[in-house]
Amino acid sequence: MKFCLEGNEKPVLSLMSMKSLEENLPDTKFMRVHRSFIVNLDKIKTIERNRIVFGKEHIPIAENYKEKFQKLVNERFF
Repeated sequence: MKFCLEGNEKPVLSLMSMKSLEENLPDTKFMRVHRSFIVNLDKIKTIERNRIVFGKEHIPIAENYKEKFQKLVNERFF
C-alpha cells in the first residue's frame, strides 16, 4: 500500500490491505473510487470526465464505484 500525502514528495509505504484501510477510515471523509485508490473527499477540487485531479495526478473513477461517487458529489456540491 502506498500513501501519497500532501506536502510530501515521497509516498509512505504500508503492508495494510486496501480492504482493511477502507474499513478503518471514516466514510464521511474517505471513499474508494477504484480498486487501487481511496481518496480524501475534502481534498477533491477538480473532477474531469471519469477521474479526480490532484495537481498532476489523475485518479480514475472505476465503473463499479461511479454511481456511489456521483451520488456523493450531488449531495455535497449541488
